[in-house]
Amino acid sequence: MKVGYLVTARLKSTRLPRKLLLEIKGKSVISHMLDRLKLAKNVDEIIICTSTEDQDRPLGELAKENNVKCFFGNPDDVLTRLLGAADEFDLDYILNITADCPFVDPFYADKIVEEYLETDADLIRQFDLPHGVFSYGIKVEALRKVVELKDSSDTEVWGRYFTDTGLFNVVDLDVNDKHHNRPGLRMTLDYPEDLEFFKAVFDVLYVENEVFSLTSILNLLDTNPEIIELNKSCALKFKKRFISQSEPMLKKVNKVKTALIIGSGSIGQRHIRNLKQIGINDIIALRSRKGHYKKLPKDLQVIEVGSWDDAIGEKPDIAIISNPTSLHLEAASTISNHVKGVFIEKPLSSSLDKCQELVDTLNENKVVSFVGHNLVFHPIIKNIIKFHDENGVGEIINIQCQVGQWLPDWHPYEDYKKAYFSRKDLGGGVALTLIHEIHLVIELAGQPIRVSGEITGYKKLDLDVDVCSDLMLKHKTGAVSQIHLDYLQQPSHRSGLVTFEKAWLGYDFNKMELIAQRINEEPQMLWNNSDYDSNQMYVDQLKEFVRFVEEGRVKHQYDALSSLESLKVVEAFFKSNKTGRKVNIERNERFSF
Repeated sequence: MKVGYLVTARLKSTRLPRKLLLEIKGKSVISHMLDRLKLAKNVDEIIICTSTEDQDRPLGELAKENNVKCFFGNPDDVLTRLLGAADEFDLDYILNITADCPFVDPFYADKIVEEYLETDADLIRQFDLPHGVFSYGIKVEALRKVVELKDSSDTEVWGRYFTDTGLFNVVDLDVNDKHHNRPGLRMTLDYPEDLEFFKAVFDVLYVENEVFSLTSILNLLDTNPEIIELNKSCALKFKKRFISQSEPMLKKVNKVKTALIIGSGSIGQRHIRNLKQIGINDIIALRSRKGHYKKLPKDLQVIEVGSWDDAIGEKPDIAIISNPTSLHLEAASTISNHVKGVFIEKPLSSSLDKCQELVDTLNENKVVSFVGHNLVFHPIIKNIIKFHDENGVGEIINIQCQVGQWLPDWHPYEDYKKAYFSRKDLGGGVALTLIHEIHLVIELAGQPIRVSGEITGYKKLDLDVDVCSDLMLKHKTGAVSQIHLDYLQQPSHRSGLVTFEKAWLGYDFNKMELIAQRINEEPQMLWNNSDYDSNQMYVDQLKEFVRFVEEGRVKHQYDALSSLESLKVVEAFFKSNKTGRKVNIERNERFSF
């Protein structure tokens, strides 16, 4: 097996012009990096992968000076460039990193190759290392398949082409050395402040003709935290740029024409109308006629069937599951082998039991899943995320969510005690029914690691489910979320407060407004639209689902696996209420995206 280390490099940077050629201690940044890579024992060739543009020609001369190879390829399509280099140098396996990472670690690069020999994984990552230290390991044949699938020539950030399709075996390599486990530390050269950071480290550790270790770097930063402060402000700018570039574009492999609706209550009927709005008119409704609607409105114009055999016989492309929560898994499992995509109303199920089995089945059959947490598609939430990414207000410290509505007013056309949201056997209760807020704080603040909570008894409604619940989540980022959910409030409300290091945002879904308050500034209305049609967020999530189905994208941030995180929080909450203790939550794969 021939292994090549491909260093993607260009000189077109506008943030820090010709940054790779900038000198530290008399040597270019990229030369320092190559010195480190030459210590890797499992690498046969080191190759600078640059473009055919004239401005990048100096990198060819630099490669000769450093006794490494150079490949000139596509200026913008990094994936095609990497594949071209792999083919030219007859490589079976490649390691990759961008050339602005002078602290790349050769020891962990060797570990990737060793892991590949054991697992045959398509992509291997080490996300728990500081950013700029870890490499990516890529099987050349997997890279070739991605190049065939992609529908974009701009692939500067390409990782999700592997992670979001479900077509590849992706392994996250554990970092056993706790001292090296620093996923929040960024050590890449993008801004002038980063150059000052690297110069400060080299000033202390550099000895000519020697390469200092990752351990030495981290020890220095631990004892001199002021060095980290030199470029700390750049982290948010980097995150914003990375996220904006990371959405993959894939060729459409499926065409969605026909949809099956399982559960034709109010939300099911909403989905039917919205499917027609986005151009999917052939709709089959599987009817048990056990719900409130014995007959569907004539304007829906759907084909009604009474059995699974008949539903499957119609050969639907997708299925929309909007029956009671406790029945979601059964319906999804039954139909998963017969469709290209499954949309499941939130939550995925009423408990975690057998959820992983469904996830595994969907992934094995390459079926696209999507769980309908529609609130994240609301303009208020989109603007909160945009405000965080673009305004340098620091990280989220705290989120407070308040939701309440008098339950008998929800569905005035039926007895509220018989509705799914009031019955334990159908997956009711306020924590499951209003799980939107739990999902929301996870989207905003990231991975939850600990949950505590209390259920307040309220007898007036005479139900055997929770009607007033208070949760507290601790996130891996250090943020804390407080969530209040109830079936009691008159009039209804849905509002909250997001506190950053340098600002806060107040939102109100009833008033359709978002207010921002920065330090030493007057409050401002960030978004306000009393005419906003709330149905639009349901339309937008269906559009996203259909797009993923057409692209064959099995893994994404709204898939069944990702939705397990909010369900895990609910189960931990119930356990905390019962035991009076905080409950820890295990890491979910979604936070490796």
